[in-house]
Amino acid sequence: MSSPHSGQWREHFAGVDLPVPVLGGATLTGINFDNAASTPPLSRVRDMVTAFSDLYSSVHRGTGYKSRLSTEAYEQARELVSKFLGVDEKDQVVIFVKGTTDALNRIAAEEARLNGRQVLVTEMEHHADLLPWRHRGDHVMVGLSDEGHIDLEAIEHALKSGDGKISLVAVCGASNVTGFVSPIHEVAELAHRYGARISVDAAQLAPHHRIDVRPADDPGHLDFLSFSGHKMYAPYGAGVLIAPRDFFAGAPEVMGGGAISIVTWDDTVWADLPDREEAGSPNVIGAVALGVAIETLLELGFSEMLDYEVGLGGRMIAGLSGIPGVSVLGGLEPSTGGTRLALASFVVEGLHHGLVAAALSHEWAIAVRHGCFCANPYVFRLLHMNRDDVAEVEGEVTAGRRKALPGAVRASLAPYNTEAEVDRFLEAVRQVARGRIKATYEQAADGTYSPAGGWPRITSPLHAVVKH
Repeated sequence: MSSPHSGQWREHFAGVDLPVPVLGGATLTGINFDNAASTPPLSRVRDMVTAFSDLYSSVHRGTGYKSRLSTEAYEQARELVSKFLGVDEKDQVVIFVKGTTDALNRIAAEEARLNGRQVLVTEMEHHADLLPWRHRGDHVMVGLSDEGHIDLEAIEHALKSGDGKISLVAVCGASNVTGFVSPIHEVAELAHRYGARISVDAAQLAPHHRIDVRPADDPGHLDFLSFSGHKMYAPYGAGVLIAPRDFFAGAPEVMGGGAISIVTWDDTVWADLPDREEAGSPNVIGAVALGVAIETLLELGFSEMLDYEVGLGGRMIAGLSGIPGVSVLGGLEPSTGGTRLALASFVVEGLHHGLVAAALSHEWAIAVRHGCFCANPYVFRLLHMNRDDVAEVEGEVTAGRRKALPGAVRASLAPYNTEAEVDRFLEAVRQVARGRIKATYEQAADGTYSPAGGWPRITSPLHAVVKH
């Protein structure tokens, strides 16, 4: 039975009915199941960006009408973010950044100044929530449960064994590989119990799950939280960092105009937050787009959207589990109750992940992602690879032979996707798993596949857009 909500929100998203050419010369309406990488803009956000371009100007210091209007819109976007997450601005600050990666690197740069302190990370983390800690200071990595979930006991054991040296626990709000939602407030309680703070990489969580930062006196309070607009239906280059106001003690990591109160020949007086952490000309349009996206999602019924997504994801995961030769990373549970996003990574027995993704694209007009999804250690674990296996692959990749890099295929959904799209996707995977691939594909040196004999060059649509 179809959900009464299937397709209800589709008209509010831009570009979701794009005709896509497939092998043989036919054209199909494309299916975008690559939302975990980037989402299309909400139509209202797209239209706002076009309209706001006529009004855009520099912010904060200009006295002209456009500058004052842009400043008001920029700061209104900050207020929308704050209310959306339940931020208490007496204790925390909302800072606009380029994206989640930028936010996490800023935290890591400041955290690295705490000599002798460590950052605890989990094996689940995206590279953006692993590499900044690994290469800027001392870090401790804890393992996961057998199913690939956050292990609270392992985290507490590491905190206890750290004897007060661990100053920060960095954890993803939801995995971009399995869709597993992390118990972030329980992790926060553990961190605070042992004198540490928590940083939540919410790049995947924020668009698909309600988040409440909670007051500073709540044991489950989230100290740091980061997310990106391009995963939240506002792909215009802006992101958000929520941080404690007392965290930024020294000179900012990024210095320049707007970050200072005064500069003399011998001294620098830094501005108050958030200005001191937003040096240079900010991405005003990106920030405003993100604010409009949040406002629009709430008006459309964000909670209802999320419930629909969970149901759609359950339909997809259940369908994948019934296809012979297909295995879902992390297993099938949990798939209800909001503990797993509408996202699944899977492998097809006997077929390279790149070949599966290519066949879905070229023959079925279905966009997915394949590889390790910038989470190598987690994917290696879920593929049951041991250290010798990984060392062998590392040798191959280091030698330039990326064909050896293992991985999976990921399908990730959004509120504009429909049950009909899920069913078409499942039929496509079923046919591919049976070996019914229509074309012959060649693997390139980087591991990707394309139809033998080439594929018509994709010409840029920009000139056509400009003409219209």
